[in-house]
Amino acid sequence: MNANQAGYTKNPRKTEILFFVPEWPVLDSPVLHAQVLSVAGFLNQKGFACRFAGAETSPSRAQEAVTLIHKEYGIQAYVEHALPQKAGAYAMWWACQKVYRHMRVKLLNTAITHVYARSFTGSMWSRRLARQLKARSIFDVRAIVSHEQRLERKSCVKSWISSCLELQEGRRADRLSTVSENLRTYLLQQTGRRDITVIPSCFNEDTFHFNPASRQEIRAAFGLKDDDVLLCYSGGISAWQRIDDIILLLKDVCARDERCYALFLTTNHDEMIYRLADAQFPENRAWIRSCSHKEMHKYLSSADVGLIMRHDISVNNVASPVKVGEYLACGLPVILTRGIGDYSDMLPAAGVGILLDETENLVDQVLSFIGGCDFPRQRDMTMRFANSRLTMSANLLQYRSLYAEG
Repeated sequence: MNANQAGYTKNPRKTEILFFVPEWPVLDSPVLHAQVLSVAGFLNQKGFACRFAGAETSPSRAQEAVTLIHKEYGIQAYVEHALPQKAGAYAMWWACQKVYRHMRVKLLNTAITHVYARSFTGSMWSRRLARQLKARSIFDVRAIVSHEQRLERKSCVKSWISSCLELQEGRRADRLSTVSENLRTYLLQQTGRRDITVIPSCFNEDTFHFNPASRQEIRAAFGLKDDDVLLCYSGGISAWQRIDDIILLLKDVCARDERCYALFLTTNHDEMIYRLADAQFPENRAWIRSCSHKEMHKYLSSADVGLIMRHDISVNNVASPVKVGEYLACGLPVILTRGIGDYSDMLPAAGVGILLDETENLVDQVLSFIGGCDFPRQRDMTMRFANSRLTMSANLLQYRSLYAEG
Protein backbone atom coordinates (compact mmCIF):
# COMPACT_ATOMS: atom_id res chain seq x y z
CA MET A 1 0.00 0.00 0.00
CA ASN A 2 1.48 3.39 -0.96
CA ALA A 3 1.35 6.55 1.15
CA ASN A 4 -1.64 7.97 -0.66
CA GLN A 5 -3.66 4.78 -0.21
CA ALA A 6 -2.72 4.68 3.45
CA GLY A 7 -3.87 8.27 3.79
CA TYR A 8 -7.27 7.36 2.42
CA THR A 9 -7.95 4.92 5.24
CA LYS A 10 -6.29 6.80 8.09
CA ASN A 11 -9.10 9.26 8.73
CA PRO A 12 -11.98 8.13 6.50
CA ARG A 13 -14.65 10.03 8.45
CA LYS A 14 -13.12 13.33 7.33
CA THR A 15 -14.80 12.79 3.96
CA GLU A 16 -18.50 13.73 4.06
CA ILE A 17 -20.37 13.43 0.78
CA LEU A 18 -23.74 14.92 -0.12
CA PHE A 19 -25.36 13.10 -3.04
CA PHE A 20 -27.44 15.90 -4.58
CA VAL A 21 -29.91 14.27 -6.99
CA PRO A 22 -33.37 15.93 -6.97
CA GLU A 23 -34.10 15.26 -10.64
CA TRP A 24 -36.22 12.13 -10.19
CA PRO A 25 -38.84 11.01 -7.64
CA VAL A 26 -37.06 8.87 -5.06
CA LEU A 27 -39.78 6.26 -4.71
CA ASP A 28 -40.23 5.61 -8.44
CA SER A 29 -36.72 5.74 -9.90
CA PRO A 30 -34.89 2.39 -10.21
CA VAL A 31 -31.89 4.25 -11.68
CA LEU A 32 -31.65 6.44 -8.59
CA HIS A 33 -31.58 3.40 -6.32
CA ALA A 34 -29.20 1.35 -8.48
CA GLN A 35 -26.68 4.06 -9.37
CA VAL A 36 -26.86 6.63 -6.56
CA LEU A 37 -28.37 5.37 -3.32
CA SER A 38 -26.68 1.98 -3.56
CA VAL A 39 -23.32 3.69 -4.02
CA ALA A 40 -24.01 6.09 -1.13
CA GLY A 41 -24.95 3.19 1.14
CA PHE A 42 -21.84 1.25 0.14
CA LEU A 43 -19.48 4.17 0.70
CA ASN A 44 -21.15 4.89 4.04
CA GLN A 45 -20.25 1.35 5.11
CA LYS A 46 -16.64 1.89 3.98
CA GLY A 47 -16.02 4.85 6.29
CA PHE A 48 -17.29 7.79 4.26
CA ALA A 49 -20.08 9.86 5.81
CA CYS A 50 -22.79 10.03 3.15
CA ARG A 51 -26.03 11.97 2.95
CA PHE A 52 -28.63 12.30 0.22
CA ALA A 53 -30.65 15.29 -0.99
CA GLY A 54 -33.55 14.55 -3.30
CA ALA A 55 -37.13 15.35 -4.20
CA GLU A 56 -40.62 13.89 -4.34
CA THR A 57 -44.02 14.91 -5.66
CA SER A 58 -45.84 15.32 -2.31
CA PRO A 59 -45.00 15.84 1.39
CA SER A 60 -46.22 12.34 2.30
CA ARG A 61 -44.10 10.72 -0.41
CA ALA A 62 -41.11 12.80 0.68
CA GLN A 63 -41.42 11.52 4.25
CA GLU A 64 -41.88 7.95 3.01
CA ALA A 65 -38.72 8.31 0.94
CA VAL A 66 -36.68 9.55 3.91
CA THR A 67 -37.77 6.54 5.97
CA LEU A 68 -37.07 4.12 3.11
CA ILE A 69 -33.58 5.49 2.43
CA HIS A 70 -32.58 5.25 6.07
CA LYS A 71 -33.95 1.71 6.35
CA GLU A 72 -32.53 0.37 3.07
CA TYR A 73 -29.22 2.24 2.82
CA GLY A 74 -28.46 3.47 6.35
CA ILE A 75 -27.89 7.08 5.33
CA GLN A 76 -29.43 10.37 6.34
CA ALA A 77 -31.70 11.80 3.66
CA TYR A 78 -33.31 15.16 2.96
CA VAL A 79 -36.22 14.74 0.57
CA GLU A 80 -38.25 17.82 -0.26
CA HIS A 81 -41.67 18.23 -1.85
CA ALA A 82 -40.10 19.84 -4.88
CA LEU A 83 -41.04 17.85 -7.98
CA PRO A 84 -44.07 18.84 -10.07
CA GLN A 85 -46.34 15.98 -11.10
CA LYS A 86 -45.38 16.47 -14.75
CA ALA A 87 -41.84 15.40 -15.64
CA GLY A 88 -39.57 17.37 -17.95
CA ALA A 89 -36.61 19.74 -18.12
CA TYR A 90 -38.48 22.48 -16.27
CA ALA A 91 -39.44 20.07 -13.48
CA MET A 92 -35.79 19.05 -13.07
CA TRP A 93 -34.63 22.65 -12.96
CA TRP A 94 -37.31 23.64 -10.46
CA ALA A 95 -36.62 20.67 -8.19
CA CYS A 96 -32.85 21.26 -8.17
CA GLN A 97 -33.30 24.94 -7.37
CA LYS A 98 -35.78 24.30 -4.57
CA VAL A 99 -33.71 21.54 -2.96
CA TYR A 100 -30.60 23.72 -3.26
CA ARG A 101 -32.34 26.49 -1.31
CA HIS A 102 -33.29 24.08 1.46
CA MET A 103 -29.85 22.47 1.63
CA ARG A 104 -27.87 25.70 1.83
CA VAL A 105 -29.70 26.42 5.10
CA LYS A 106 -29.89 22.91 6.55
CA LEU A 107 -26.23 22.11 5.86
CA LEU A 108 -24.74 25.47 6.77
CA ASN A 109 -22.98 24.20 9.90
CA THR A 110 -22.06 20.74 8.62
CA ALA A 111 -18.67 19.46 7.50
CA ILE A 112 -19.62 18.42 3.96
CA THR A 113 -16.45 17.98 1.89
CA HIS A 114 -17.91 16.87 -1.47
CA VAL A 115 -21.19 17.50 -3.28
CA TYR A 116 -22.06 14.95 -5.96
CA ALA A 117 -24.33 15.49 -8.98
CA ARG A 118 -25.12 13.29 -11.97
CA SER A 119 -26.74 15.63 -14.51
CA PHE A 120 -25.66 19.00 -15.84
CA THR A 121 -28.78 20.56 -14.31
CA GLY A 122 -27.96 19.07 -10.94
CA SER A 123 -24.34 20.09 -11.30
CA MET A 124 -25.27 23.74 -11.85
CA TRP A 125 -26.93 23.88 -8.44
CA SER A 126 -24.62 21.49 -6.63
CA ARG A 127 -21.61 23.63 -7.59
CA ARG A 128 -23.26 26.64 -5.96
CA LEU A 129 -23.98 24.62 -2.87
CA ALA A 130 -20.43 23.27 -2.80
CA ARG A 131 -19.00 26.79 -2.93
CA GLN A 132 -21.17 27.89 0.00
CA LEU A 133 -20.16 24.82 2.01
CA LYS A 134 -16.50 25.21 1.02
CA ALA A 135 -16.70 21.74 -0.49
CA ARG A 136 -15.63 20.21 -3.79
CA SER A 137 -18.15 19.64 -6.55
CA ILE A 138 -18.28 16.25 -8.27
CA PHE A 139 -19.95 15.86 -11.67
CA ASP A 140 -20.62 12.21 -12.53
CA VAL A 141 -21.03 12.21 -16.31
CA ARG A 142 -23.10 9.19 -17.32
CA ALA A 143 -23.91 9.98 -20.95
CA ILE A 144 -23.80 12.59 -23.70
CA VAL A 145 -27.23 14.12 -23.10
CA SER A 146 -27.24 16.26 -26.24
CA HIS A 147 -26.66 13.17 -28.38
CA GLU A 148 -29.49 11.35 -26.59
CA GLN A 149 -31.80 14.25 -27.38
CA ARG A 150 -30.91 14.09 -31.05
CA LEU A 151 -31.71 10.39 -31.01
CA GLU A 152 -35.08 11.20 -29.43
CA ARG A 153 -35.66 13.71 -32.26
CA LYS A 154 -35.67 16.71 -29.91
CA SER A 155 -35.18 20.12 -31.51
CA CYS A 156 -31.71 21.09 -32.74
CA VAL A 157 -31.83 24.20 -30.56
CA LYS A 158 -32.56 22.18 -27.42
CA SER A 159 -29.79 19.73 -28.26
CA TRP A 160 -27.32 22.58 -28.88
CA ILE A 161 -28.19 24.23 -25.56
CA SER A 162 -27.79 20.92 -23.73
CA SER A 163 -24.42 20.38 -25.37
CA CYS A 164 -23.21 23.80 -24.26
CA LEU A 165 -24.45 23.30 -20.69
CA GLU A 166 -23.11 19.79 -20.21
CA LEU A 167 -19.65 20.77 -21.50
CA GLN A 168 -19.73 23.92 -19.38
CA GLU A 169 -20.30 21.79 -16.29
CA GLY A 170 -17.61 19.41 -17.47
CA ARG A 171 -15.16 22.32 -17.39
CA ARG A 172 -16.36 24.00 -14.19
CA ALA A 173 -16.92 21.11 -11.77
CA ASP A 174 -14.01 20.52 -9.42
CA ARG A 175 -13.82 16.84 -10.31
CA LEU A 176 -15.24 14.61 -13.02
CA SER A 177 -16.07 10.95 -13.05
CA THR A 178 -17.46 8.91 -15.88
CA VAL A 179 -18.58 5.37 -16.61
CA SER A 180 -16.42 4.27 -19.53
CA GLU A 181 -13.03 4.81 -21.11
CA ASN A 182 -14.83 5.86 -24.29
CA LEU A 183 -16.67 8.63 -22.46
CA ARG A 184 -13.44 9.72 -20.74
CA THR A 185 -11.84 10.08 -24.17
CA TYR A 186 -14.79 12.13 -25.44
CA LEU A 187 -14.65 14.49 -22.44
CA LEU A 188 -10.89 14.87 -22.81
CA GLN A 189 -11.35 15.89 -26.44
CA GLN A 190 -14.17 18.33 -25.64
CA THR A 191 -12.91 19.89 -22.40
CA GLY A 192 -9.17 19.22 -22.33
CA ARG A 193 -9.47 17.74 -18.84
CA ARG A 194 -7.33 14.77 -17.95
CA ASP A 195 -8.37 14.51 -14.29
CA ILE A 196 -11.28 12.16 -15.00
CA THR A 197 -11.94 9.10 -12.85
CA VAL A 198 -13.51 6.14 -14.66
CA ILE A 199 -15.90 4.07 -12.54
CA PRO A 200 -18.23 1.73 -14.45
CA SER A 201 -21.85 1.27 -13.43
CA CYS A 202 -21.25 -0.98 -10.46
CA PHE A 203 -23.39 -3.30 -8.42
CA ASN A 204 -23.23 -3.95 -4.69
CA GLU A 205 -22.35 -7.59 -4.19
CA ASP A 206 -24.13 -7.62 -0.82
CA THR A 207 -27.48 -7.09 -2.54
CA PHE A 208 -26.84 -8.34 -6.11
CA HIS A 209 -25.68 -11.92 -6.37
CA PHE A 210 -26.67 -15.36 -7.56
CA ASN A 211 -29.38 -16.92 -5.38
CA PRO A 212 -29.65 -20.71 -5.90
CA ALA A 213 -32.80 -21.02 -3.75
CA SER A 214 -34.60 -18.36 -5.79
CA ARG A 215 -33.45 -20.03 -9.01
CA GLN A 216 -35.00 -23.31 -7.98
CA GLU A 217 -38.20 -21.72 -6.68
CA ILE A 218 -38.88 -19.47 -9.67
CA ARG A 219 -38.01 -22.05 -12.30
CA ALA A 220 -40.33 -24.52 -10.56
CA ALA A 221 -43.10 -21.92 -10.64
CA PHE A 222 -42.50 -21.45 -14.38
CA GLY A 223 -42.50 -25.23 -14.90
CA LEU A 224 -38.96 -25.26 -16.30
CA LYS A 225 -36.82 -28.38 -16.40
CA ASP A 226 -33.13 -28.41 -15.50
CA ASP A 227 -32.02 -28.42 -19.13
CA ASP A 228 -34.42 -25.68 -20.24
CA VAL A 229 -32.74 -22.38 -21.13
CA LEU A 230 -34.28 -19.12 -19.87
CA LEU A 231 -33.14 -16.03 -21.78
CA CYS A 232 -33.73 -12.76 -19.92
CA TYR A 233 -34.18 -9.14 -20.90
CA SER A 234 -34.17 -6.60 -18.07
CA GLY A 235 -35.03 -2.96 -18.73
CA GLY A 236 -37.42 -0.53 -20.35
CA ILE A 237 -39.19 -0.43 -23.68
CA SER A 238 -37.75 2.71 -25.26
CA ALA A 239 -36.81 2.64 -28.94
CA TRP A 240 -33.11 3.10 -28.16
CA GLN A 241 -33.25 -0.11 -26.08
CA ARG A 242 -34.30 -1.96 -29.27
CA ILE A 243 -37.06 -3.78 -27.46
CA ASP A 244 -38.84 -4.79 -30.65
CA ASP A 245 -35.63 -6.32 -32.03
CA ILE A 246 -35.14 -8.19 -28.75
CA ILE A 247 -38.70 -9.54 -28.77
CA LEU A 248 -38.40 -10.78 -32.34
CA LEU A 249 -35.01 -12.37 -31.70
CA LEU A 250 -36.22 -14.19 -28.59
CA LYS A 251 -39.41 -15.27 -30.35
CA ASP A 252 -37.41 -16.84 -33.19
CA VAL A 253 -34.94 -18.47 -30.79
CA CYS A 254 -37.81 -20.03 -28.81
CA ALA A 255 -39.44 -21.20 -32.04
CA ARG A 256 -36.23 -22.92 -33.18
CA ASP A 257 -35.36 -24.60 -29.86
CA GLU A 258 -38.10 -26.00 -27.65
CA ARG A 259 -35.79 -25.80 -24.62
CA CYS A 260 -35.72 -21.99 -24.82
CA TYR A 261 -38.00 -19.58 -22.97
CA ALA A 262 -37.98 -15.81 -22.41
CA LEU A 263 -38.26 -13.68 -19.28
CA PHE A 264 -38.89 -9.93 -19.45
CA LEU A 265 -38.16 -7.92 -16.30
CA THR A 266 -39.63 -4.45 -16.71
CA THR A 267 -41.69 -1.83 -14.92
CA ASN A 268 -43.66 -1.35 -18.15
CA HIS A 269 -45.72 -4.48 -17.56
CA ASP A 270 -48.88 -3.59 -19.51
CA GLU A 271 -47.00 -2.18 -22.49
CA MET A 272 -44.83 -5.30 -22.63
CA ILE A 273 -47.95 -7.49 -22.71
CA TYR A 274 -49.14 -5.48 -25.70
CA ARG A 275 -45.76 -5.72 -27.44
CA LEU A 276 -45.56 -9.49 -27.05
CA ALA A 277 -49.12 -9.92 -28.28
CA ASP A 278 -48.43 -7.69 -31.26
CA ALA A 279 -45.38 -9.80 -32.11
CA GLN A 280 -47.47 -12.99 -31.69
CA PHE A 281 -45.04 -14.31 -29.10
CA PRO A 282 -46.49 -17.63 -27.82
CA GLU A 283 -47.93 -17.02 -24.34
CA ASN A 284 -46.55 -20.23 -22.90
CA ARG A 285 -42.97 -19.36 -23.90
CA ALA A 286 -42.54 -16.02 -22.14
CA TRP A 287 -43.10 -14.43 -18.74
CA ILE A 288 -43.27 -10.77 -17.77
CA ARG A 289 -42.43 -9.72 -14.24
CA SER A 290 -42.24 -6.34 -12.51
CA CYS A 291 -40.32 -6.28 -9.26
CA SER A 292 -38.39 -3.91 -7.04
CA HIS A 293 -34.69 -3.45 -7.65
CA LYS A 294 -34.10 -5.26 -4.37
CA GLU A 295 -35.85 -8.39 -5.70
CA MET A 296 -34.39 -8.36 -9.20
CA HIS A 297 -31.42 -10.60 -8.43
CA LYS A 298 -33.82 -13.42 -7.56
CA TYR A 299 -35.39 -13.39 -11.03
CA LEU A 300 -32.04 -12.96 -12.76
CA SER A 301 -30.78 -15.99 -10.83
CA SER A 302 -33.56 -18.06 -12.40
CA ALA A 303 -32.31 -17.25 -15.92
CA ASP A 304 -29.37 -18.57 -17.92
CA VAL A 305 -28.50 -15.79 -20.37
CA GLY A 306 -28.89 -11.98 -20.36
CA LEU A 307 -29.59 -9.92 -23.46
CA ILE A 308 -28.88 -6.31 -24.40
CA MET A 309 -29.05 -4.74 -27.86
CA ARG A 310 -28.10 -1.20 -28.85
CA HIS A 311 -27.36 0.66 -32.07
CA ASP A 312 -23.68 1.35 -32.72
CA ILE A 313 -23.88 5.14 -32.26
CA SER A 314 -22.20 7.70 -30.01
CA VAL A 315 -24.91 7.57 -27.33
CA ASN A 316 -24.24 3.89 -26.76
CA ASN A 317 -20.50 3.94 -27.50
CA VAL A 318 -19.86 5.83 -24.24
CA ALA A 319 -22.44 4.06 -22.07
CA SER A 320 -22.10 1.63 -19.17
CA PRO A 321 -25.56 0.07 -18.79
CA VAL A 322 -26.05 -1.06 -15.20
CA LYS A 323 -28.00 -4.10 -16.37
CA VAL A 324 -24.79 -5.61 -17.78
CA GLY A 325 -23.21 -5.77 -14.34
CA GLU A 326 -26.47 -7.06 -12.86
CA TYR A 327 -26.67 -9.87 -15.42
CA LEU A 328 -23.07 -10.87 -14.77
CA ALA A 329 -23.45 -10.64 -10.98
CA CYS A 330 -26.20 -13.27 -11.12
CA GLY A 331 -24.17 -15.58 -13.34
CA LEU A 332 -25.67 -14.72 -16.73
CA PRO A 333 -23.34 -14.53 -19.72
CA VAL A 334 -24.41 -11.60 -21.88
CA ILE A 335 -25.50 -11.64 -25.50
CA LEU A 336 -24.82 -8.13 -26.80
CA THR A 337 -24.35 -6.06 -29.93
CA ARG A 338 -21.48 -3.91 -31.12
CA GLY A 339 -20.80 -0.43 -29.72
CA ILE A 340 -22.04 -0.77 -26.12
CA GLY A 341 -19.46 1.26 -24.21
CA ASP A 342 -16.42 -0.76 -23.16
CA TYR A 343 -18.45 -3.96 -22.84
CA SER A 344 -18.73 -5.05 -26.47
CA ASP A 345 -15.00 -5.75 -26.54
CA MET A 346 -14.46 -6.55 -22.87
CA LEU A 347 -17.04 -9.31 -22.29
CA PRO A 348 -16.28 -11.57 -25.29
CA ALA A 349 -12.55 -11.22 -24.59
CA ALA A 350 -13.15 -12.39 -21.02
CA GLY A 351 -15.32 -15.30 -22.15
CA VAL A 352 -18.43 -14.00 -20.39
CA GLY A 353 -20.39 -12.79 -23.40
CA ILE A 354 -21.04 -13.21 -27.09
CA LEU A 355 -20.89 -10.31 -29.55
CA LEU A 356 -23.55 -10.64 -32.22
CA ASP A 357 -22.57 -10.04 -35.83
CA GLU A 358 -25.63 -8.26 -37.21
CA THR A 359 -24.59 -8.93 -40.78
CA GLU A 360 -25.22 -12.64 -40.17
CA ASN A 361 -28.20 -14.66 -38.91
CA LEU A 362 -28.70 -13.69 -35.25
CA VAL A 363 -30.81 -16.70 -34.30
CA ASP A 364 -28.13 -19.10 -35.53
CA GLN A 365 -25.52 -17.27 -33.44
CA VAL A 366 -27.61 -17.38 -30.27
CA LEU A 367 -28.48 -21.05 -30.72
CA SER A 368 -24.85 -21.91 -31.41
CA PHE A 369 -23.81 -20.19 -28.19
CA ILE A 370 -26.52 -21.93 -26.17
CA GLY A 371 -25.73 -25.31 -27.69
CA GLY A 372 -22.06 -25.11 -26.78
CA CYS A 373 -22.45 -23.57 -23.32
CA ASP A 374 -21.77 -25.44 -20.07
CA PHE A 375 -24.05 -23.22 -18.01
CA PRO A 376 -22.92 -24.17 -14.46
CA ARG A 377 -19.27 -23.63 -15.43
CA GLN A 378 -20.18 -20.46 -17.34
CA ARG A 379 -22.09 -19.14 -14.32
CA ASP A 380 -19.07 -19.52 -12.05
CA MET A 381 -16.75 -17.83 -14.54
CA THR A 382 -19.19 -14.99 -15.12
CA MET A 383 -19.65 -14.27 -11.43
CA ARG A 384 -15.88 -14.30 -10.86
CA PHE A 385 -15.43 -11.76 -13.63
CA ALA A 386 -18.22 -9.53 -12.32
CA ASN A 387 -16.88 -9.59 -8.77
CA SER A 388 -13.36 -8.76 -9.91
CA ARG A 389 -14.29 -5.86 -12.22
CA LEU A 390 -17.78 -4.46 -11.67
CA THR A 391 -18.54 -4.54 -7.96
CA MET A 392 -18.36 -1.40 -5.87
CA SER A 393 -15.69 -3.13 -3.78
CA ALA A 394 -13.55 -3.78 -6.86
CA ASN A 395 -13.69 -0.06 -7.65
CA LEU A 396 -13.16 1.20 -4.11
CA LEU A 397 -9.74 2.65 -4.94
CA GLN A 398 -11.33 4.75 -7.71
CA TYR A 399 -14.02 5.98 -5.31
CA ARG A 400 -11.33 6.90 -2.77
CA SER A 401 -9.41 8.80 -5.45
CA LEU A 402 -12.53 10.69 -6.55
CA TYR A 403 -13.44 11.74 -3.01
CA ALA A 404 -9.90 12.26 -1.70
CA GLU A 405 -8.89 15.36 0.20
CA GLY A 406 -6.76 17.97 -1.50
